[in-house]
Amino acid sequence: MKAYWQQLEQKEKQLISILIVTLVLAAGYWLLWQPLQNDIINTQRKVNVQKQTLADVKTIGQKIIDLQGSQGKRVEAGDLNQLVSRSAARNQIVITRIQAKTDTLQVWIDDVNFNQFTAWLEQLNKQYGIEIQNIDLSVSDAKGMVKVRRLQLGTRP
Repeated sequence: MKAYWQQLEQKEKQLISILIVTLVLAAGYWLLWQPLQNDIINTQRKVNVQKQTLADVKTIGQKIIDLQGSQGKRVEAGDLNQLVSRSAARNQIVITRIQAKTDTLQVWIDDVNFNQFTAWLEQLNKQYGIEIQNIDLSVSDAKGMVKVRRLQLGTRP
């Protein structure tokens, strides 16, 4: 190989040297630089997507915090019975039996309109922080009416 190189004219040696340098630079560009640039661009895209996701999560989290703050006052266990009774009367729901426990209240209702019942439960939850812990419903004979066999209510911790 050395003998072949020695035989070449100066112009040929220069052309081959330029060709080798060009091939080394091209190989370096295509094998190293370009893949690195593509990885950097892909990583930047992923970071932007993650930033957007984080911003969305923060927005949703703030909405949840705002909703929790606007859920109304907390109810003491002793007030739960009075609060549920008064609220039911205001919503024209006739409670047939109430049984108070330590931190919960069990309620039985014979016949109540389903839509009226769900609106009442939503009101209890939003205004007073009273949650349904357990419920047992059955369909009544009248259309749109249900029997509440057992409704266990309690306050949020």
